[in-house]
Amino acid sequence: MSPAPLYKTTATDLPPALSYDPGLIHDLDRGASVPDLGLRGAPALVFQPAVDLGTGQLLGFEALLRWHSGDTTMTPDTLIPWAEDHGQMDALNAWVLSAACTEAARWKAALQLAVNCSIFQLRRGEVTKAAAAALEKTGLNPDRLTVEVTETSVTDENAVADLHGMTRLGVQLTVDDIGRDWSVLENLREKAVNTIKIDAELVAGLTAPGGRSRTVVETIVKLSRSLGVCTVAEAVETAEQVAILRELGADAAQGYFFAAPMSADEACALTSMRPLPHFALSLPPLPGS
Repeated sequence: MSPAPLYKTTATDLPPALSYDPGLIHDLDRGASVPDLGLRGAPALVFQPAVDLGTGQLLGFEALLRWHSGDTTMTPDTLIPWAEDHGQMDALNAWVLSAACTEAARWKAALQLAVNCSIFQLRRGEVTKAAAAALEKTGLNPDRLTVEVTETSVTDENAVADLHGMTRLGVQLTVDDIGRDWSVLENLREKAVNTIKIDAELVAGLTAPGGRSRTVVETIVKLSRSLGVCTVAEAVETAEQVAILRELGADAAQGYFFAAPMSADEACALTSMRPLPHFALSLPPLPGS
């Protein structure tokens, strides 16, 4: 789940196929209760791999929320504000954490699981409670769970208590979309943050003329290293982006260059491979070259 920092979609923007039909609400996470959002269909998770940029080895997965109804799929940009407007965001987040941790507990290797949360949930102090409940239910080791928060969460006084709660629980913290607000980088010195994710727009700009994005990413990587924090580049789509990120020293990446989001069973199958799968870090040479 990757909710945007600013939720511009309103609850009135729903496709007609998502109008309410209680008969189609059902559980997809092997037992957890699905929140009643008043929508036709049901939630599901897909999993996108994270890859070590040094070796290409699979490091883990980010769980991404979808809502399916027939041929219509609602993404978090629409689903999150709808759930907030209907007072069901905390219940939805609890479902996501429970479902994601249930799947991670099935994996045949102790890989990392990343799950997103919104600043609204942190301000209400709900994320630590939901994470603790999911970990207790599934038996997943807390240090295998990473909760991704937005830049604004790190500097929000009302969100700090929940961030500290997750740290005490043993959950890893990642700050998403780094690069939009430079003040956040300084605040990381005072927060128990394990990983930062380089903003997708910066990654997309790595190959643009002028080199500004490259300079910013290089600065982020250097500062992260000085803080002992890992860097993950998101939305990586080209071999050229991979090459630049490796040159700049980024630790890991995810995006369509490596793999599209996949089903829970497909993710589980990858974790069963021995040795663990390694993803290509460059395109194969053209025939005859």
